[in-house]
Order: sequence, then C-alpha cells, then structure tokens
Amino acid sequence: MTNVFFSAVVCFFALFGVIQLVKNIINEISRYNNDFFIVISVKNQQDHIEEIIRTTVWKSLNKLGGREVPQIYVVDCGSTDDTLAILERICRDYEFVTVMSREEYIALMEKE
Repeated sequence: MTNVFFSAVVCFFALFGVIQLVKNIINEISRYNNDFFIVISVKNQQDHIEEIIRTTVWKSLNKLGGREVPQIYVVDCGSTDDTLAILERICRDYEFVTVMSREEYIALMEKE
C-alpha cells in the first residue's frame, strides 16, 4: 500500500516538473517573439518627463510580473528647457531608456 502511495507521489511530482519545464520553455520563446518598445515624444516637458518615464517603468514592471521592462525610446522634438538634462540623468538610472532626436528616431525606424 505504501509503495502505491509513494509511486503516485513520485509520478505527481514528475508530471508537475514536466509541466513547469514546458511552461518555462513557452515563456522564453514567447518573450523573444513578442519584443516591443515604447516611444515617448517630448518637447519642453521638464516638469513632467521624469514622472512620465518612472510611471511607465513601474506599470511595465507590474504588467510583466517584474521580469523585464521594454526598451523605452524618448524622442526629443527640439526642447529648449531642461528636458534633455533630466533625460540624461534618467538614462544613467535606466539602461533601457534611450534618448534621441526626431531625426535619429526616423533613421532608426527606416532601418527596421
């Protein structure tokens, strides 16, 4: 009787392990197939840009279960205030944030 119970428990955990393995493989495959990025266009937004980016990062982390944050492209459309200085500081904090000019962004999208 104990052998049957032991065999059932071992089979259960073996099946559970196989299911978890398949689930992890599917998650990894779908992660590479569903790459996405966020584009934020700004001009003279020194009072709001940091909050916008940090909120975007926070929402992305919550939505993706804390696993990853998408690449964030901030396109500056000719700011004349301190927006660029704030963005440079944010880029040092977050490696997935890239700041570029409108022309650089257009060139990047034409490559894709």
